[in-house]
Amino acid sequence: MPYLIFASILAYPVLEMMSLFWLADAIGSLATLLIVLLSFAVGVLMLRHQRLAIGLTLMSDLRTGRLGINSLMSVARYYIAALLFIIPGVIGDVIGLILLLPWWTSTAARSGSTPVQDGVIDGEYRRVDPQNAADATNTPPRIDR
Repeated sequence: MPYLIFASILAYPVLEMMSLFWLADAIGSLATLLIVLLSFAVGVLMLRHQRLAIGLTLMSDLRTGRLGINSLMSVARYYIAALLFIIPGVIGDVIGLILLLPWWTSTAARSGSTPVQDGVIDGEYRRVDPQNAADATNTPPRIDR
């Protein structure tokens, strides 16, 4: 098992270089260089500009009680995708794009906010003193009678 992990760690850079050579052979070396530079710029911008937004999103989820594994995994996927964009290579860019897809969001997160089930029923009430008959006659009829 350790040899398999070691071999896969060594094989990844070789596969990235092979994919870059194949892409340069297919579309040209200048276009490949532009793609690599563009993906690097996208990765750096993702890390630079979204740091505050992701922190605020996590704090909002924590404050509303919706902080769960989906919130934490979305942050981790975002940063891993940004790092894969920074590393030159076609395979890493494809994996980064797949990580940015919203596959792992739950249906509750997609539908908006989920109601918190805390056993509290929100409502309005009015206190009626039974000793005061004038107040009791002005009340609207109850539904359960």
